[in-house]
Amino acid sequence: MSKHEGHSSKQDNLAVTAVALQDHILHDLQLRNLSIADHSKTKVQKTENKSKSLKRNTKAIIDTGLKKTIQGPKVEDPEKEYVLDPKPPPLTLAQKLGLFEPPPPPLSSDEWEKVKQRSILQGDSVQPCPICKEEFELRPQVLLSCSHVFHRACLQAFEKFTNKKTCPLCRKNQYQTRVIHDGARLFKIKCATRIQACWRGHVVRKWYQDLKRKVPPTDAKLRRKFFEEKAG
Repeated sequence: MSKHEGHSSKQDNLAVTAVALQDHILHDLQLRNLSIADHSKTKVQKTENKSKSLKRNTKAIIDTGLKKTIQGPKVEDPEKEYVLDPKPPPLTLAQKLGLFEPPPPPLSSDEWEKVKQRSILQGDSVQPCPICKEEFELRPQVLLSCSHVFHRACLQAFEKFTNKKTCPLCRKNQYQTRVIHDGARLFKIKCATRIQACWRGHVVRKWYQDLKRKVPPTDAKLRRKFFEEKAG
């Protein structure tokens, strides 16, 4: 009986290990949306529940005749940086059993600052996006925890195409993503510099033309022509 029980326990352990590995592979391939329930039915049930709760929570409004101060929506800072995935994904069964390493914890603000400084030293925001090979300009930009920078739309398209969450450059798995605006800030500075250079060139050219009309040249022939035009 003891041998039979030991053999059955080994089979159970093998079965649990196989299920854990299969579950981890499915999560790694991002096939988490598999569900037996029909999504359309669940959506209908949620909307019905919302409408019922709204009907229950409705109360009569008494008009007091006093003017109410209408506060507009709070305007958020357009250059505010924020993390897209602050919470790590739940542990798979294989990670709980110790077959695979668990995902790293979320980075703190100091750690994100170090990652950003590393990206600035590499000049990633100055260079074009590694995926589309175009400048960042004013389009949304993301910084990964491996210090590489991409267009947000380009990274989303890459993840959708590969069906994996790996960095296109260093192939780091399960990276963390932060929205930054360094490329847009550099692009604004570049545009302002170009506008200032164009205006300064216009001012200098106008000043030089006025100077040519008022000050006679030092060359004898040009000086004679200058005074002939003035006399004529």
